[in-house]
Amino acid sequence: MNRSRRASVVATGPLLLALSLGLAACSDDDEPPADRPDAPAADEGGGAEDPQDEPGDGGSGAEDGGTGAGAPAGDTKAGLAARTALGEVDGTVFAIELDDGAWSVTVVTPDGVENEVELSADATTVVGDPVAEPDDDPQEAAERERLLDVPVDHLAAIEAALAAVRGSVSTVELSEDDGAAVWEVVLDEDRPGETTVEVDARTGEVLRTERDD
Repeated sequence: MNRSRRASVVATGPLLLALSLGLAACSDDDEPPADRPDAPAADEGGGAEDPQDEPGDGGSGAEDGGTGAGAPAGDTKAGLAARTALGEVDGTVFAIELDDGAWSVTVVTPDGVENEVELSADATTVVGDPVAEPDDDPQEAAERERLLDVPVDHLAAIEAALAAVRGSVSTVELSEDDGAAVWEVVLDEDRPGETTVEVDARTGEVLRTERDD
């Protein structure tokens, strides 16, 4: 009889201990979150904003007036010369040339007449009146007529050339080569490293580069 009671007491002990631990755990879980030491503090006013969510100033990050590798071709002196000339004569630029420190631009009007526009060294001022140069050669007139509608203009040709070769643009000229419309862009003319770049006037593809050593 005593042996049976001792066995009952021994068996009941672990059970009571487990129940006691379970009740203690439930009591901890029922405590309010604010009273728990590991509970986060209440966020008054909706919580702090993430600085990355604050609206920006709308800036693009690009430097103002930049003339680096990503600058448009119109920012070159040759591009500026063409823009100045087109302000004087409305038409299509066929040639841009730097000669003796001054610029000259050939603009062909829609009726096929060439106009020579002389500019100052900084390419911002027209010097004298544009000179119209009618051409009586029917072959040259027909060539100009075909070149008037090429999709790649002087600025795109300059951009393609500068993407292929670094340098300063000296001459840009549109012509036909074996029946193909081609822009010829000369960089650093009459200087070491002078390079000629040919650009397809219909696709914008660089056809060849030739360095004059």
